[in-house]
Amino acid sequence: MTKFWVCDQVIDWLKEDGNLGPTELRKKLKETHKVDVTYRKVYLGKHLAMDKIYGPWNKSFDNLYRFKAEIEKSSPESFVVIDHQTIDNKTRFNRLFFALKPCVDGFLRGCRPYLAVDSTFLNGRFKGQLCVACAVDGHNWMYPVAIGVIDSETNENWVWFMERLKEAIGTPVGLTFSTDCGQAVMNGVSEVFPQAEHRECMYHLVQNFKKRYSGEIFDKHLWQSAYSWNPYMFEKHYQAMAAHNPESMKYLQETHKKLWTRSQFSTLSKVDYITNNLAEAFNKWVSNKFNFRSLSVAIDLLH
Repeated sequence: MTKFWVCDQVIDWLKEDGNLGPTELRKKLKETHKVDVTYRKVYLGKHLAMDKIYGPWNKSFDNLYRFKAEIEKSSPESFVVIDHQTIDNKTRFNRLFFALKPCVDGFLRGCRPYLAVDSTFLNGRFKGQLCVACAVDGHNWMYPVAIGVIDSETNENWVWFMERLKEAIGTPVGLTFSTDCGQAVMNGVSEVFPQAEHRECMYHLVQNFKKRYSGEIFDKHLWQSAYSWNPYMFEKHYQAMAAHNPESMKYLQETHKKLWTRSQFSTLSKVDYITNNLAEAFNKWVSNKFNFRSLSVAIDLLH
């Protein structure tokens, strides 16, 4: 039993579910063929099978510029920006921004001016992160507008992504961003879209808050202050917490300066979400549906 034999046996299983790992494949081989194959042989056989299904890893990068040309040919005015760097006199992939023109037009003409922005880890051989700017359409469904691939969440990478996003969508009236509490992504929005409304995910705020302060008073009033529709109700809940522990409210003012209560939201975007669950749902959908074997698979999300 060689890795080539393993490849032939497991390839159909991997076509159905590319997330099957070597341990699961070993079990299936034993059940089907009554043989006990070593973990390493199954591991190598799986990689051979994945190469046959999707093509070699490196080819994804080699084909990026061809892919860019085909997209621009079939969907003119789409945004495919490939940023590269030179290492040892060789051109190396650095980061990517991708937005189809129909997705951009659909956002500008048919969606509310609200974007949830986040990133999730790529779990293939080449690590990195997939960024998304996700809107909500007239059915209240997820509407991916743009994606990006970066190596890590740094200020430079998020500013670069936001600059490309601005080139794609401009600055529509009422534009609103929702992000988590990550400093890099918040800096990217603030630097490139300084006039946009910037909301901070309440879930992440609460998680950070509970690391320092806890108790019944906060359980009763913190979320309610975020859900409050008008300043009066917000102040009622906020002052109850301030009276109990002034330092806790000082912490909120100093470390969570973006909008997190409905009572302070603008009405222009017509979206009242207090969490970034829209982007989190996209990340969950991506991780369940796709095993990011290559950049081309990530790009296929917007087709």
